[in-house]
Amino acid sequence: MFDKRTIIAFVLIFVIFIGWQFLWQPEPPPPTAVQSADSVVTTAPTETAQTEPQVTPPASESAPPQDTSTAVADTIAEQLLTVETENYRAELSNKGGGLVTLYLKNFTTGDSGRVYLIPEANNTATPALTSKANDFTDLQVIYETESRDLQLSGVGNEGRISFYGYLPSGSAITKEFVFYSDSYHFDLNVSIDDLASSGIVKEYVLSWLPGLPTTESNLADDYSNYKGGARIAGSSFKYDDFEDNTLREVESGSAEWVGSRTKYFCYALMPQGVTGSGAFLQGQQWQTSNSDGSFEARSISAGVVMPTGGKTHLEDNFRVYAGPLDYQVLGDYDVDLEDFMDWGWQIIQPFSYSVYWVVYFLHKFIPNYGVVIFLVALLLKVLTYPLSKKQLKSIRAMQALQPEMEELKAKYKDNPQKMNKAVMKLYKEEGVNPLGSCLYMLPQMPFFFGLYQVFRSTFEFRQAYFLPIWPDLSQPDSTGFFIMPLIMAAAMFFQQKLSMTDPKHKMMVYLMPILFFFMFKSLSVGLVLYWTSFSVLSIIETLTIKKPQPRQAVVVDKK
Repeated sequence: MFDKRTIIAFVLIFVIFIGWQFLWQPEPPPPTAVQSADSVVTTAPTETAQTEPQVTPPASESAPPQDTSTAVADTIAEQLLTVETENYRAELSNKGGGLVTLYLKNFTTGDSGRVYLIPEANNTATPALTSKANDFTDLQVIYETESRDLQLSGVGNEGRISFYGYLPSGSAITKEFVFYSDSYHFDLNVSIDDLASSGIVKEYVLSWLPGLPTTESNLADDYSNYKGGARIAGSSFKYDDFEDNTLREVESGSAEWVGSRTKYFCYALMPQGVTGSGAFLQGQQWQTSNSDGSFEARSISAGVVMPTGGKTHLEDNFRVYAGPLDYQVLGDYDVDLEDFMDWGWQIIQPFSYSVYWVVYFLHKFIPNYGVVIFLVALLLKVLTYPLSKKQLKSIRAMQALQPEMEELKAKYKDNPQKMNKAVMKLYKEEGVNPLGSCLYMLPQMPFFFGLYQVFRSTFEFRQAYFLPIWPDLSQPDSTGFFIMPLIMAAAMFFQQKLSMTDPKHKMMVYLMPILFFFMFKSLSVGLVLYWTSFSVLSIIETLTIKKPQPRQAVVVDKK
């Protein structure tokens, strides 16, 4: 569910909101006793999206078969057809009868390039049909077509491209694509007239073979979010468990969709009319490096297994989505495709959803996501003010008892047991809970985790503009001077300075902001902006809550 960076960030958040509170409490009594792609250097192996293994039916336990089908008419030249809609531009080849390139028109990569979901240099048509029996595949079939290029615009318009071919057995095969002017999906209708002689027995796989290219400047972060996914028997699954740098997942059951994703984009194969009988995913992982360091690259292919039963003639229909991991868009397909997104652990998901809807609602009225983030921090501060007030009062009550605690330590310095009893008695008499400052924060933690998950992974924050020096809130500070992390560290310093009364903690006031600066400078600007906003609001909150006067030390008879 979470990568290593996410888990580390959660630990940091816990330190900030829980562990940090312990640091500011009076000292407790002693114990009783005891990119770009050109900049990537591949170190092992050198597979790319064009050389990754082909998806084969789950019945096969061996390596994917080589393409063995041949064209009946070898003299037919390769023909490329272009489809352009409001959302994407694609090329289809009659060699294999499928898409050989696809890029989205409304988005750009981190270096302002095109967002490809099928790489430009790809020569493998997709979606492709494969089956174990006779090593069937239509990748090398040279189809005929009478279709022309499509230029679709406006609302609700559609166009068709049809490919007709013959398998080596003589069986006729047809692949008809239906494209829509204003959607990220297209439809594919597959027809084979003689299944018995085609080589397809019991089942086949409709596969998206090329691996998804990276789209983000932070390649390591993008690759870490590469996953396969499927919805099987009413449950959604994600797959990124690579063993010995290889992923191979075979799932049986009613399949509503199967696909693969990057951090912000995905594709999904959705059978229409008849559900699939399973999912098959495979991929590779290898070590690469660029100027930013070494990281693991991934490539994942996915296919939906389709039953044929006792049919003699195949007629199957599919809807294929290829676009952004946008919750609003994915939800329109009514097959829980939005489950492909990452919302965190199950216990966190309700909070992630809540944060998302607040952000989504505010952005309808406020176009700048930086301002939205500040308002979210303000809203959270207002909602948690009663808890924060109790927390701060608990801390200050403990601080007010410092003189009496010092006297008790001096009196019972040779008897820890009596000192513990005396301290606990003092707490009870004054109505102070030594753990209150932490316990009051615990109910807020799931909400904080939800905030983190939404800010780091939802599509809305991709390339979200704040100010000219921070044009992309999803990326780390790119100013070269770490301006936002420095502002955050300064706000943290003043916040802790206001809370600190014990001189023993003076050094921590200086060291902790520096430590957190180095930990947060590699996180997205949006996250750092949130913590900065929350810290500034906490400073204001601290100044508005009346500070109690320290109690006079009780003169204790030391005899």
